Parts: sequence; structure tokens; C-alpha cells
Amino acid sequence: MVILDEPVSALDKSIEAQVLNLLRALKRQFNLTYIFISHDLNVVQYLSDRVLVMYLGRVVEIGPIDSIFERPLHPYTRALLASRPSMDPARRIEEPPITGDPPNPIDPPSGCRFHTRCPFAETVCETTDPALGAWQGLQAHVAACHMRDPLSGHSLYGHA
Repeated sequence: MVILDEPVSALDKSIEAQVLNLLRALKRQFNLTYIFISHDLNVVQYLSDRVLVMYLGRVVEIGPIDSIFERPLHPYTRALLASRPSMDPARRIEEPPITGDPPNPIDPPSGCRFHTRCPFAETVCETTDPALGAWQGLQAHVAACHMRDPLSGHSLYGHA
């Protein structure tokens, strides 16, 4: 296992591409497992098989790369993906996908840590920390969100 923390964040794009291609080749050749920590979603998508998304130190979603990028379950993951710049002028971002300032990570809010910025937050989100969900194998795609928990009482369960 190799742990890589922002390994290409300060590199020129052409060097970044070379390093990423080398990492992929080494992964295949030696059957390596990487823990790849990055804020660059395009790099994550290029290199990863599975993704774990965190907000204020808590896991909010985990699953296969294609599932996460095509069908994000958590509102924070959706906002992250919506914030990626596009080269297509027709897909220009007019409004920020997340509003408000992040809470203090030293004194995070009670309940779901994302509730202060989530457009779907309800009382249960403010008071109860959501469970991540049942992890059942490598293809599992789960999120820590009350909208995904039938027992939470969230009004949007099954609709979001």
C-alpha cells in the first residue's frame, strides 16, 4: 500500500500527467493499492477505483468511482462535483453549489456536520449524526445522510 497526499498538486500540468500515468502503470504492474488524498476531482477520477468523500473529518460517502461521479448520494458530494470547472461555455457555473462558510473544524456543529450548508437539512440533521450505511462489498455505494436512512424520519427519504 502506498499513501499519496496531494502528490501532484504543485506540479505543472504536463508533469502532473506524466506522474499520474506512471502511477497508473505502477499500480497495474505491481498490483498496488494507493490511498490517494486529493482535492482535485479530475485527478481522483483518473486514478481511483473507489472514492471516499470526507467533510470536516467525517466520511460522508464511499463507493466505486463510476457510482460516485455518476450518481452521488450525499449533498456535499453533489456540490463538490457541481463545482468542477467545465471547458464547455454552456455548462458555466452561475451560482456556487455550496453556500455559506464552513463551520469551525475544532468545534463542528452537532448532528450532520454538513447541515449548516445543506439545502435539504431538517431538524433530524441538526440533532443526530447520520450513520454511513451498511457496507456490503467492494461495489457498495453508501452515504452518511438522513435522506438515505428509512428510520431517520427525514421527509425526503427515497426522493433525493
